[in-house]
Amino acid sequence: MSVEKDLGSTVRPVETARLDAFVDASFAFAVTLLIIAGANPLENFADLLHALGRVPAFACGFGLVVMFWLAHRNFGRLAPIRDSWSATLSLMIVFMILVYVFPLRLLTEAGAGYFSGGRLPGRDLIASYAQLRIIYTIYGIGFAFLSWLYFLLYGHALKRGTVAGLAEEDRDEAAESRAIWGMITLAGLFSAALAWIIPTRIAPWAPGFAYWIIPFTLYFANLIHRRRSGRGLFGVRRKAAAPEGLA
Repeated sequence: MSVEKDLGSTVRPVETARLDAFVDASFAFAVTLLIIAGANPLENFADLLHALGRVPAFACGFGLVVMFWLAHRNFGRLAPIRDSWSATLSLMIVFMILVYVFPLRLLTEAGAGYFSGGRLPGRDLIASYAQLRIIYTIYGIGFAFLSWLYFLLYGHALKRGTVAGLAEEDRDEAAESRAIWGMITLAGLFSAALAWIIPTRIAPWAPGFAYWIIPFTLYFANLIHRRRSGRGLFGVRRKAAAPEGLA
């Protein structure tokens, strides 16, 4: 009996490699969409300066897309054997990331134009506070749904265990990754809710800054988890106390 059948996998290693290659290519295409969406051919020096002015917004969008790509790559390292459900979740992630880049580009460019006082292009992309509220909502829900797919993906690896190729020593890391993506999902929903709770005319930046709760939440959760178990959310173990005679 083959190894794949012993493990209960429905996706062979070659098919898994092709799936991962397709996911990687899709993320690369999403980055391409960030650059070319709304771009026009350069005809003069002013067009060049305008294009370069979009670089800060592109850098922000690029960083977020890379964050999602790294999470999928990390999942492939922890759970190298795929079944039909994990493959389906990966394809759903591909679909969502290709849709997600459009509100991402609009929001990052508009934010760059707003915080630069109009020095960078993008301030005229959003015409009213009502539009801004809707964009925050669309982006927040999309961000939360994409993050939730990663929560399900890591949860599925934990559920399948050795069938997914998850080593026993990697279970803690997979559980920590699932917890992290659960927190990130809540941050996206919180941002979308803030867009309707706080008037955008008073604080148009508030739903965007809601995403800053992610690093702070992870930091404090890491401290609490480390205090309870001696192991942080990022896999850092506390050193065992030295015997009294050796201290």
